[in-house]
Amino acid sequence: MKRIKLLIIAALVMLTSFTVKAQEMSLEQMMPVRVLMPVNKEVKGDALTVLYNRLNQAVTLNGLGSTTNDSRFLIVSSVTVLSKEATASVPVQYMAEVEVAVYFVDNVTKVILSQEMITKKGLDSTDDLAVSKAIKQIQARDPKLKKLIKIGKDRAIQYYQATEGQEESEGDPDVSWIFEK
Repeated sequence: MKRIKLLIIAALVMLTSFTVKAQEMSLEQMMPVRVLMPVNKEVKGDALTVLYNRLNQAVTLNGLGSTTNDSRFLIVSSVTVLSKEATASVPVQYMAEVEVAVYFVDNVTKVILSQEMITKKGLDSTDDLAVSKAIKQIQARDPKLKKLIKIGKDRAIQYYQATEGQEESEGDPDVSWIFEK
């Protein structure tokens, strides 16, 4: 009986300490950022999944990772294949150049808070593999990604402070407005 009482008291103390810790979190720590799957129908294979995972790692490394659907702030990316060419070597190799546009957006107010373009080249035996290799060169610790997230985070904190009363978005985000021309 004493053990049960002791366990209940210990559980209550732990729950209380977690609640206090959550209330002490700063605005920066509570700001979840969700990464959306990159956009491109030309890219084959697992390259877009690799890019998605690397962007998630970058966000998590900067302390803002989230997988919830109600994140106000999003990381959205788009892959553009700039060129594909065959080399003049035997056996023939293909070189591809890709540009990845990464956006840190506020999905409630439809504002792009930060944007970065990353260009990479890949070389492989087929043009699709060359594109995949170029995309896979993007690393989670890339200085451009760190800069994007830092600027986006700073501007997002300003937005949070300026627009505290606005409702959060719910469900799947509609980010088609980013790619409209």
